[in-house]
Amino acid sequence: MDSQKTKTLGIVLILFLLLLFYKCPIQTLTGFPCPGCNMKTSLYYLLQFKFSLSLYYHALLIPTIVVFVSILFNHKNQERIKKLLMIWAILMILYYIYRMIVYFPNSPMVYDKNNLIYFIFRHV
Repeated sequence: MDSQKTKTLGIVLILFLLLLFYKCPIQTLTGFPCPGCNMKTSLYYLLQFKFSLSLYYHALLIPTIVVFVSILFNHKNQERIKKLLMIWAILMILYYIYRMIVYFPNSPMVYDKNNLIYFIFRHV
């Protein structure tokens, strides 16, 4: 198996494992939602054809799926993949900032008081 196929398989495996998490690992550690928080909930509602709820929980789910599929079909064009990932990352960061300003600490960008850091400092 060549290194490119190994990398692609590794990325797919990591994404699959992340979908299996019940809670966001970053939010579990810090209490703060990450840029991808609620994407699984958004996918849940998208699969039920409840588009408004899907967009409410994470409006960049569909563009993320499109970028992921584009990368799979353009795996030989590294320059295109870099551009797609750069655009996607910038959009995710800008959307995260927007959601933190508009929604935090209310739904869907809630602060989780049951996080590990809060637990440690509460018991020190």
